[in-house]
Amino acid sequence: MIDSRVYAEVLIEGMDDWVPIDQLIWAAREEVKRRPWKGFFAELLHFLLESELIQLGELAAEGFSPWEGEASEVVQLVLDDLERLSWEPKLGSRAWIANTGAGNDVARSLMNRQV
Repeated sequence: MIDSRVYAEVLIEGMDDWVPIDQLIWAAREEVKRRPWKGFFAELLHFLLESELIQLGELAAEGFSPWEGEASEVVQLVLDDLERLSWEPKLGSRAWIANTGAGNDVARSLMNRQV
């Protein structure tokens, strides 16, 4: 299981708005420091999807459009998109994060722990 402090900021920010994938990349890089981080990023992303704390998708004219599929399929979509961007997504990535109801519940509990 991945320590909640790794993804706390992403979930807390996700309570108010969709979060660019950059935020989760940053969290993964910070957690592993100088070690290779891309594998950890994929593991973190898979954990959040499997735990049903987030959805991944893209922003469209009508708002957030979640990607369908199993967690491993969605993770691969993100990894392919990031490879296309040489892992420097800035705001060019198609991948955005949206909290689920469970993700918002976890975010609230994490906020209470920080107080």
